[in-house]
Amino acid sequence: MKTLRQAGLLALVLGGIMGTSAYAADYCDRPSGGDPLNPSIIASLPAITTLKYAPMGGVMASYDVAVGRRSGGWVWCSKSQWGLTGVVTSLVSRGSPGLYDSGVPGVGIRIGHLATTNWSTPSYPPFTNTGLTSADLYFSDRVRIDFVRTDIGVGKGDMPSFNYKTSFFIDTNYTTPARAVYAIEGTGLKTRFEHNAFFTTCYTPKNSTEVNMGRPAAEQVKRGSVQDFPFALDVVCNGLNPTVKPPVKVYFEGNSVRDGVLNLNGVGQTGIAKGVAISLSSDKNVALPFSKAKAVALDWQASGPGNEMYRLAAKARYVTTGAEVVAGKADATLTYVLEYN
Repeated sequence: MKTLRQAGLLALVLGGIMGTSAYAADYCDRPSGGDPLNPSIIASLPAITTLKYAPMGGVMASYDVAVGRRSGGWVWCSKSQWGLTGVVTSLVSRGSPGLYDSGVPGVGIRIGHLATTNWSTPSYPPFTNTGLTSADLYFSDRVRIDFVRTDIGVGKGDMPSFNYKTSFFIDTNYTTPARAVYAIEGTGLKTRFEHNAFFTTCYTPKNSTEVNMGRPAAEQVKRGSVQDFPFALDVVCNGLNPTVKPPVKVYFEGNSVRDGVLNLNGVGQTGIAKGVAISLSSDKNVALPFSKAKAVALDWQASGPGNEMYRLAAKARYVTTGAEVVAGKADATLTYVLEYN
């Protein structure tokens, strides 16, 4: 009798182990929610996309678009690999996961994949994962479309239509071949961008601004008796007529050791004036900045048809940088950088 009781106990233990392992398989069984459509078609984008203000790199608009139907529900398959294949698209990649040029200036389009159930964070192909345990995996039946600000100027109008294709794959024990592949396709996708939040572009009507500072004597520069030479940077910004005029700022790039002082071209070379630099300041006596952090605002001047006009009034003069001033060529150049919106 004792031997029989031991055998019965052993059988119960083995039965428990076998019962647990029945729920796990090397490769996925047929899903509870059915197989995905093949191909699964990405629905049309909204006809109009209204862009809202966002800083550079921020999302100006976002929405989810249906892909096929809710399906899947694979679970308890420890060796199955699953994921999304590489994308084939007419869009041009911007080198960031899922991000492409939209074809409209300043607007990028980022495309991520997710599901109505159990997959709420967008994933960007290609990627491969291995194994499924306690949470059911559902087919990627949605794409999230983010429109990302990629430039200072943000355009309006029609986005050129584009095609997009990837495939969802998962290893199974009920298909031949064992890797089931379901195409995700979108054809002729497009939208029209509208906004009242950004300038499309800002520019200077003149390609360059030259300031003729004359030919002062070295002694005049040394005594500080040279005159100021006024100049102006005029800027026109298109694509926005807001009630409150957004700021347009400027800073400069050039051979400068500090704000407001520009070194001569070729300083230290033969024939170049020595001990001399050019002082640059606004008409409000603020040193012109040579760093983005100190960019100064231009003064708004007027509104035109679909544009706004701004100006920076400034002045330049020769100044000494040392005790000795030696005559010579005394030209200098700098580049302006505009910041707007």
